[in-house]
Amino acid sequence: MRNSWAFLAGVKAEPQTPTNWLVEMLSRNSGAAYLQEFGCPKTRDEFRSWVPVCKYESLLQHLARMQSGEPNVLFGGRPVAYERTGGSSGGQKLIPYSQEGLLDFQRNVLPWLGETVARYGIGGRAYFSISPATRKPECVGQVPVGLPDGAYLGNEAGQVLLRQTAVPIEVGALTELTSWREATLRHLAQASDLELISVWSPTFLLRLLDELPDAIQLWPRLKVVSCWASGPARRYAEELRTRLPHAVLQPKGLLSTEAVVTVPDEDARPALVSHGFYEFARGGVLHLEDELDRGKTYEVVVTTASGLYRYETGDCVRYDGQNARNRPILEFLGRESLHCDLVGEKLTESFVSDCLQTVSGYALLVPNVECPGYVLIGEQSLSKAEVELIEDQLTANPQYAYARRLGQLAPLKTLVHPYASTVIEQHLLARGTRLGDVKPVALRSEPFWLALFSGAYS
Repeated sequence: MRNSWAFLAGVKAEPQTPTNWLVEMLSRNSGAAYLQEFGCPKTRDEFRSWVPVCKYESLLQHLARMQSGEPNVLFGGRPVAYERTGGSSGGQKLIPYSQEGLLDFQRNVLPWLGETVARYGIGGRAYFSISPATRKPECVGQVPVGLPDGAYLGNEAGQVLLRQTAVPIEVGALTELTSWREATLRHLAQASDLELISVWSPTFLLRLLDELPDAIQLWPRLKVVSCWASGPARRYAEELRTRLPHAVLQPKGLLSTEAVVTVPDEDARPALVSHGFYEFARGGVLHLEDELDRGKTYEVVVTTASGLYRYETGDCVRYDGQNARNRPILEFLGRESLHCDLVGEKLTESFVSDCLQTVSGYALLVPNVECPGYVLIGEQSLSKAEVELIEDQLTANPQYAYARRLGQLAPLKTLVHPYASTVIEQHLLARGTRLGDVKPVALRSEPFWLALFSGAYS
């Protein structure tokens, strides 16, 4: 193993109990205005009794104070950075990061990365997805919006990335998408010693593979491909597994702009991380990690060192028991906050994702508000039987079935566009989403998506 990987291979997890993490965080942020509004809790029980569950919208006033330069609002001191969410479930959100929050990110992520390097004997080069600079540089006051990947990983790990990357970091400074793609493909085509690929979305990598020669011959030493592989990303991850059969496909855990929730354990299962405080909502009741029932689904509620306290993420997970280290295994199912409700049917992304598992290639369900009903957008034609099967699966939602019986919703329609995923991607890039952060989703609820396509649907 090359010396440049030795640092990561030696990184070990720092065990931490949820209660200890919470008490230390509360003590550190005791001067924050937000916590003082709720009596400045010092214990776990006080925190859960006094501090309410919140959504992003309920923090807007505090975020405005922070963005104006006021210190000690959501946490002690001022933020070191902000990051924008991808906006997959509505408008973008501006999330603050504290210095301690960045350290928690590293404490949660680096041990997983180090274990991967050590377990698979990574010694060659790696490709960590580098998006083009399609977003204009932005600051809120003097605080940057977004940081280089190396800053999130820390100085030493960031230097490893710089030395071992198959695609130079400078490629990420290219602002024109075609130039970025050509440079990325050129460097990847020359990386015969590539051993590790780490991207967020499997569709991001699939698009690159479409323009490269035989990847098995191109990267004979490839050992691990890490990407999202749960919920709506599952179908695309399986395609990656087929196209790169000589490498292990390692499902990424649940990592979002707001928080790290799970990372892969030694068996590539999504294990709950230690540095943070997590609650799980079901039926109006919030449970702790040792109160979960196997096979049940929950919405994740996070508390972070970056000023999110009992924050509803909208992420739906299934509890699959504990691993050998007694950490909860939580399979991501989809975004419960991403739903569509035209006439009372309230389809959720996790449900729609299950309904579309039999569809090959790109598939996205969008509403038709002019003639209430849903249109399945794809890049390949579906047979009548395939459409009927999806419709049958959608009717497992009793409200959808009832609306169909009453004629409140039209039958499912399909729209085929050969570059459907590109149309969606270009729209998201125009809204400020980084290319590598474009998530595979099964459902989009806004009424404008259908209007992006000029083709007729049937």
